[in-house]
Amino acid sequence: MTPGGARIAPSLPSRLAAGSGVAVPPLAAATLLAVGWLSPGADPLRRTVSRLAEPGAPYAALVDLTLAALGLSLLAVGWGLRRHLATGATGSALALAVAGAALIGVALVHRDPTRPAFMVLHRSIALVLFAGLALAPLLAAGRLRIEPAWHGVAVLSAATAGLSSALLVAALALLAAGDLPAGAWERAYVGLNLLWVTLLALRLLRA
Repeated sequence: MTPGGARIAPSLPSRLAAGSGVAVPPLAAATLLAVGWLSPGADPLRRTVSRLAEPGAPYAALVDLTLAALGLSLLAVGWGLRRHLATGATGSALALAVAGAALIGVALVHRDPTRPAFMVLHRSIALVLFAGLALAPLLAAGRLRIEPAWHGVAVLSAATAGLSSALLVAALALLAAGDLPAGAWERAYVGLNLLWVTLLALRLLRA
């Protein structure tokens, strides 16, 4: 730790955690893109990624494993952020941990139209995921703006938080109008925030 107590020197576990945040989101995106392409009847505009893991879907197990790996990578990045910025990073790290745990939950609790209780639970977990992804860059922006070496990431975090808020407002408006393209919105929202996670992890890896 530095004399000011703000940072802890990177260790092998910290580098592995950051490395997972750099590698896993792009690999997960490529895997889910391929699964969507190969799945019959898949509609990325209207159907969410969860539809690819419904009971009976041809690649459901692969989708579940991908989402779980993605959740673990978010947990790792949250831990790495908290460890590197020992002071004041708890909020953003916790939000990342919540989002990661929610992704694992989505992988475990499938979307199943034949079981209403599971549908409600699945959607509730998805809402927790969206909330965690919205809060993580917002809280990081406030923390990182006081770190001169992290100014670029602070600006990126603030931009991501702003775009996420705009997408959430757009979702509510389109949902009220009954014309929300759920698949496209989900992919845009989650993809935006996972890009932020990847860039944050890359910065942690270089720290």
